[in-house]
Amino acid sequence: MNLLNKNIVLLIKSPVLGGAERQALGFADYAIHTLDCSVKIIATHSGLVSKEFKQFAEEIGIDEIHYKEKYFLKLSNNISLKNLRNGIKTFLYLLKMIQFIRKFKPFLIVPFLNPPSKLAVLIYKYTGAKYTFWHQLGLDFFRKDALEAYAIKKTPIFVANAQNGIDEICDSYAVPTEKIFCLPQYTTLSYQEHDSNSIREKLQIDNDAIVIGMISHYREEKLFDLLFDTFLQLCSTRKTHLVLLGDADNSPETEKKYRELCNQASASSCSENISVLSSRPVSEILSILDIGVLVSTMEGTPNVVMEYMLYKLPVVATNHIGCKQLLNSEDFLINNTVDELTNKLDLLIEDTELRKKIGVKNANLIQKYSKENYFKRLEEIISQSNPS
Repeated sequence: MNLLNKNIVLLIKSPVLGGAERQALGFADYAIHTLDCSVKIIATHSGLVSKEFKQFAEEIGIDEIHYKEKYFLKLSNNISLKNLRNGIKTFLYLLKMIQFIRKFKPFLIVPFLNPPSKLAVLIYKYTGAKYTFWHQLGLDFFRKDALEAYAIKKTPIFVANAQNGIDEICDSYAVPTEKIFCLPQYTTLSYQEHDSNSIREKLQIDNDAIVIGMISHYREEKLFDLLFDTFLQLCSTRKTHLVLLGDADNSPETEKKYRELCNQASASSCSENISVLSSRPVSEILSILDIGVLVSTMEGTPNVVMEYMLYKLPVVATNHIGCKQLLNSEDFLINNTVDELTNKLDLLIEDTELRKKIGVKNANLIQKYSKENYFKRLEEIISQSNPS
């Protein structure tokens, strides 16, 4: 199966720049500029486009994010008036989405996360699309209702970006193993040179400080507080600076978390050594870091760990399967405790040569996670499905 010059529809939940959405835009970028495809992006849950998402989309030549109406797919096994109403609303929603997507004449529909996957496999044949798949990114959950169970049965293939995604599928449903594939994602960011000294100066970071950073959304599953508490122990005895970067404007939840962290930083004894940032270019912040951190309760294959590696950074991360797969080592993977995080950061802060050695190793490892390799393998995987 070859994707050259094809019409492709990408289904995302909301046009905000989370990990799945960055993957979608990276997919669009390669499909448009390397494979000469026509790509349309459809949001299923919200038409409100974040500033970060819009900027990224415009950079790759996507000037419109399509949105039809609010996602509605509900149907249980219960016999009730409410379930009948849900069934009618679901049918009407599916009909509208089929008509909406059909006008783009898709060859392939690529969903990102479980709800768009559920929609894709239910409608793709009726839109004229030849292929689709269930795209499990390790960041979602299964509803386990009747409609989802039906959609699972109709899914030609399942693609997960990490082993924990495959585990979620197998724990929730009896899916034939020959239908399930693990396909790690790719680096969506290109390496960019920046004047790190001038960026440090703007952020009032001492040139000789070891900069520890965590770049992630200000969401509940991202453990900024754990890193914050750890840093307060380190900064009293080490010349360090903490940088936290996320997008506060994504949702009320992220805005609240951002404000909480800003207040915590201002009230701490290390306030001059903490920068809590929002809506800054990721590549600029990556260029000033000495150590990249990602502590969280759940991950697939984390984009930011790939980006740390691209920028030759040593990485300290929670011991998720996706992190272990990327780093090819558990040496700097932790359980989410202050003691473990402090210990790993201490080792790197104290040893400049160790930081450089691990950074070079990470940069070499990440080379295999290219878009070229990803698309080659995706084409092979999709070719194994049996479209009608």
